[in-house]
Amino acid sequence: MSLEQTIEDLRLRLQRLEDESAIRRVMAKMMKQADERDNPRMGELLVEYYTEDGQWVSAAGFADVGMKERGTQALIKKFTAGTRITESSHLLGTESITVNGDGADGSWLCFEPATLKGQDGKQEAVWVMARYFAEFRRVGAEWKVRTLRFEGIFCTPFEEGWHKKRFVSVANPR
Repeated sequence: MSLEQTIEDLRLRLQRLEDESAIRRVMAKMMKQADERDNPRMGELLVEYYTEDGQWVSAAGFADVGMKERGTQALIKKFTAGTRITESSHLLGTESITVNGDGADGSWLCFEPATLKGQDGKQEAVWVMARYFAEFRRVGAEWKVRTLRFEGIFCTPFEEGWHKKRFVSVANPR
């Protein structure tokens, strides 16, 4: 391999590592923002991590809070009125990121202790386990989420555990 080829190979490898790191930071910042539920601008702030045609899809478990529409307004609506979650702590792990030019795919396992607001006003502690599958796109110099797909593994009352009651709804009643 020539010196020029070696330098180009190293440049491409470094770019891929920097892209993976940037995507990791996007997910971390987005999850931190999602956990700031008392912020009245939460929906607007979360949308900043998405492309203009962004989408949040629920493939399993929480199909009642997913969305078919794409775009900023649909995302704001979903993030501001979509659930009865009042507190959450998204803990991500078991990640996989694949960068391909200006696009990337990633997946994360998410464990999320959360609090739900009941119709009677009472609070209910739940455990949430899910997988996030994300499609990213480079927009200018930034990485943004185009599609975030949520696949619920369980959302169970703290007292009962997933072996007794696998899913409770997190959707706001309509």
